[in-house]
Amino acid sequence: MIGCGMSGIVHLTPCGTMVKKSVAQWRSDPEMRSKQIRNEIAIYKLLPQNHRRLLRFYDSFDDGGTNVWITLEYMPNGTLEDYLRGFTYEESRDVEGKSGETQADCNARIRRRHDSLPLHQRARLCLEATDAVVLLHAHNIIHSDIKPENMGVDASLGVRIFDFGGSSYDGQPVLGLESTRYFMPRESWDVYNVTTDCFALGCSIYHIVTGYRPYDALSDDEVEARYERQAFPDLSGQTREYEPKHGKEGDTVGISPATGQLLFADTIRKCWFGEFATSADVFESLKQEVLATFNDKDLASIETSSGITLRRDNADDGQKSTSK
Repeated sequence: MIGCGMSGIVHLTPCGTMVKKSVAQWRSDPEMRSKQIRNEIAIYKLLPQNHRRLLRFYDSFDDGGTNVWITLEYMPNGTLEDYLRGFTYEESRDVEGKSGETQADCNARIRRRHDSLPLHQRARLCLEATDAVVLLHAHNIIHSDIKPENMGVDASLGVRIFDFGGSSYDGQPVLGLESTRYFMPRESWDVYNVTTDCFALGCSIYHIVTGYRPYDALSDDEVEARYERQAFPDLSGQTREYEPKHGKEGDTVGISPATGQLLFADTIRKCWFGEFATSADVFESLKQEVLATFNDKDLASIETSSGITLRRDNADDGQKSTSK
């Protein structure tokens, strides 16, 4: 088993290139978990095949009971959250040090990969994550649980969004909601739409830029209370006392040289306050800041690696700047 999510357990198949997601019979409410996997199967059948922002859908099975499974593409670099961290969740718990390991070796082993990611690479990840959400919304799908943990990193370090077990499609009710740090305060729990997805997307962009979830060191109750007051994390780019420290001082900061604030601060803020009408507007906002922030070499790197056209002179005549 390589993972266990809201709707099921995930096993790597013998070929090593696919994963099989099935209902965990030993967990509570297998009927609901079966429904969530059926929901995921239905959504994959609505989406384009072989898209660079999605896992490839290979096969599925449903006996009408709780024996339901789906086979998907394996992401060799794990989730985006794992990739930013540089180690898996299980490895992150082993901070005591291994037998014969010095403290320096232990510190090096658990050092976050994010700390060494150049700013333009973080920008690429943000663009690709947003591009993936734009794709879902274009197919009338509300994800309802957007976060780096529900995005994968492929062999080319590209972002793929997944985990549609709780998502809504064609106006169907959601079967799950966001976790606390990605949940937009709302009057009713049955409210889910583009705006709530964009809020979670803004939190995910913050996570990618800084390397930490919003208010990472606070309790869920405290985060919920702050969100209710619209007291969202500071975006000035300063290291905050409530953030855990790893590596050298200032590792959490991803300051834009163009604004002096956190990279994409304005976009994140607008996501948090529900000021975007569509995720495509979020995508456009990111692109404009990328163009204002990075030099031609970095822009070329982002365009080549992501498949997203940023500069007008690189676009084909009449084509929009979106990936295929």
